[in-house]
Amino acid sequence: MTKIYFTLTTLCLLALTVSGQTSLSPGHGYGIATWLSEYPNSGAFSFSDTLFYLNDGDTIYMLGIESGAVWNKYGEPEDYGSSSYATFLTLSPDEQTLWAGYTSDGALDDRIYSIDVESGQWKLEAVFPGNMDLVFWKDSILVSGLNSTSWDAPAGVFVLDTSGANEHRRIIEPGGYSAGIAVDEQNNLYYGTSYAMDPNVLYCWDESLLQLVVDDPVRPALQVTHGEKLSDLPGGAYDCEVDEGGNVLFNMNLYGGIMAVCKWNGISGDGHNIDTLATASGEWDWLGNLKSKGDITRTEPGNMVVTYSFGQPLAILTHINTVGVENDPGFELSAYPNPSDGIFTIRSGNSELMDVKIYSTRGSLVYEKKDLVSGAIIDISNQHAGSYVLRISNERGDRAKMIQKL
Repeated sequence: MTKIYFTLTTLCLLALTVSGQTSLSPGHGYGIATWLSEYPNSGAFSFSDTLFYLNDGDTIYMLGIESGAVWNKYGEPEDYGSSSYATFLTLSPDEQTLWAGYTSDGALDDRIYSIDVESGQWKLEAVFPGNMDLVFWKDSILVSGLNSTSWDAPAGVFVLDTSGANEHRRIIEPGGYSAGIAVDEQNNLYYGTSYAMDPNVLYCWDESLLQLVVDDPVRPALQVTHGEKLSDLPGGAYDCEVDEGGNVLFNMNLYGGIMAVCKWNGISGDGHNIDTLATASGEWDWLGNLKSKGDITRTEPGNMVVTYSFGQPLAILTHINTVGVENDPGFELSAYPNPSDGIFTIRSGNSELMDVKIYSTRGSLVYEKKDLVSGAIIDISNQHAGSYVLRISNERGDRAKMIQKL
């Protein structure tokens, strides 16, 4: 079946007028801020510990996570046209190479490249029609997609052949449109199906079953019946991720309905066993790639999920500590103007003294003041442009908010 992002290329172009702010709205206990808004045409991206790699369609940027400063640029392969669409960007486990996927109209010239992070040298690794996502699994590289130029081909998960023969072998056949894949520390694989009309499901295939089909080239591909059903989904999944805390995260898009970032709640079986972290409902709010850093269930700065709506800046989603203050209307937190050049006025909704800390998105403490009152002015104008976590605490508890320094 045709990949859903063929139509998303059009969506992306139509949505360019909505740039500047994310349309995502956080669920209870979560906060959202735009990130790297100077790159409104965000596409595929990937994390290392201190670096962020972003493909805006024309250039792959190596950026500092805290500063947003450009450390390096990787243009485009010399032998490949600029009409292609970036599908994925995956950093190798040793962080020495970036793997970049591209598709073209009709999937007639879809390629997967590796890029040496230090030298910037591009290498054509494979031709893979309709590639969607790539993960490293033990000694193998797995790719989700079609491996076909036919729009009616069922989506699958394949072992990538980098020998030059391009004989990619299907190991899972979930069907439907293509979607992203994820693996956990135990090498189990996760996939949310993406059908326009049919019921959608989040599945997990056990590492031992995967090993059998990877090792045996004549063994039939695994079906959805071989996987564990984790949850029914109200919409088709686009991307999937397992964060450092083992949380299974995914985003999904529903035609004419709600787009959402969700987390599996740990209960397997029938029903919507998911927690909704953020939603969007605009006509052009179709969600794209999704990555994480840290553990989204933790409230400490540096734990986040990153995604975007097409034609809009990246959005950082963080978990905010609301324990003990959900029902306390007198303990609010606002910071204005937001975004600003680094000068913010903070208000807490009460007259109690408060301690203020500001963290970078990686968790570094960049500002701290004690015994401030509501209406106090804080100054982080000496910090790099980017997103920060403002956290205040007093006798009523803690509050946190994302702020943006221009």
